[in-house]
Amino acid sequence: MREQWDEYMRAYEDAITRCNTPWAPWYIIPANKKWYRNLVVSRILVETLESLKMRFPEPEPGLEDVVIPD
Repeated sequence: MREQWDEYMRAYEDAITRCNTPWAPWYIIPANKKWYRNLVVSRILVETLESLKMRFPEPEPGLEDVVIPD
């Protein structure tokens, strides 16, 4: 394994470089500490969702008289 390490690292870097795109980014997350891994993943998810600037659609006109029974 050690004799192929340099080749492995070149292939790894090539995969990250070619597959990482602006519309589908890749993140390298350290996983040796679970709490830190979870923090990093959570922050990426929150930032990504906030960047989408999602909002509820405007209601259709005339819905103010609709009653949903209990």
